[in-house]
Amino acid sequence: MLSTPPPNAVRCFRRPLVVFNPAAGAPRRRLETVLEGLVGLGCRPELVRTGQRGDAEEAGRTAGALGFDLIVVAGGDGTINEVANGLAVAEAKVPLALLPLGTANVLAAEIGLKATSRGVLAMIAGGRLRTIRLGLVGGRYFVLMASAGLDASVVRGVDLTLKRRTGQLAYGIEALRQGFSYPFPELSATIDGILYPARMVVACRARCYGGPFLAAHRADLTDEWLHVVMLKQGGLTALLRYGAALVAGWLPHLPDVSVVLARSVTVNGPQGAPLQADGDLVGVLPIEIAVSDCTIELMVPTTGCSAR
Repeated sequence: MLSTPPPNAVRCFRRPLVVFNPAAGAPRRRLETVLEGLVGLGCRPELVRTGQRGDAEEAGRTAGALGFDLIVVAGGDGTINEVANGLAVAEAKVPLALLPLGTANVLAAEIGLKATSRGVLAMIAGGRLRTIRLGLVGGRYFVLMASAGLDASVVRGVDLTLKRRTGQLAYGIEALRQGFSYPFPELSATIDGILYPARMVVACRARCYGGPFLAAHRADLTDEWLHVVMLKQGGLTALLRYGAALVAGWLPHLPDVSVVLARSVTVNGPQGAPLQADGDLVGVLPIEIAVSDCTIELMVPTTGCSAR
C-alpha cells in the first residue's frame, strides 16, 4: 500500500469525496483498501453511497462548494456519467478520479488504469490531470460514446438482475437474444449535409467500446471531434462478424464500416427508437449528437492514456 505521494505528484489532495454505487458488481474489498490507502496518503476521504438515479449527479454538482478537492467515482461508467453531468454545471469544479467497480469500465480501459486498489492509489498520488471535453445529446452530457441501433436496444432490454450477477456477459446474452428478432431498421447519420446510411451509428469520444475493445482508433477525449462509426449491414451474421472484428481490433477496417469525423451528427431512424450514451438510455430518434464546450478535469495514470 502507498504511504506517501511520490515527488512527481500533480497535487496533494486532502479532502476527496468517494461516490460509491452499491449496485456496482466488483468486490467491495477494493473500495475498503482504497479508502485505507487514501488515509495513508494524508487524505480525509468522505464516502457517500448512491441510492437512486441522480444521487451521483448531485454529488458532482455540489462537491466543490462543500469543500472537497477531488471526486473518486467508485462505480462504473454510468456512475461516472452522472458525476460528469453534475460537474458540467457546477459552479466550483473539482477533478475526477476513477475507482473502477462497474461492468465494462470503458473509461478505465481508455486511460490505461488498472482496476486494482494499487493502481488507483498510484494514480491519485502521482498521476496527471487532463482536461477532457464532454459530448452532448438530448440535453445530457456524455464522456465516452452515444449510439443508436442494436446496442441501444440491448441497453433498453438487458436484465438488470442478470447484469448484477454476470456483469458484461448480460449484454452479450441480450445482444444474441435480440439478434434473432431485432429488425435492424435503416438509420442515417447526417454530417456536414452529407447523409450516411447505416444500421448502427456510434458517435465516439473515446477509442474504446464495450470494455477495452477499440472501435475508433484515433478518437481522443481531449479534442473537439466525434468519430462517428457507422455499421452498414444488419442481421445476426453481420452482428457476429462485427463483434469478432471489434474484439480483434479490426472493426474500422471492415469494408462495410465507415468512420467519419464530425463536430455534430444528426441521427435519424424509426420515430422513438432509443439512443444510449455511456451505457444508459438518454433519448430517442431523431436526435443530434455534438461535442460540447464543457470540459472537466480527469485524473489519469502517468502512462497509457489516450487523453493526451
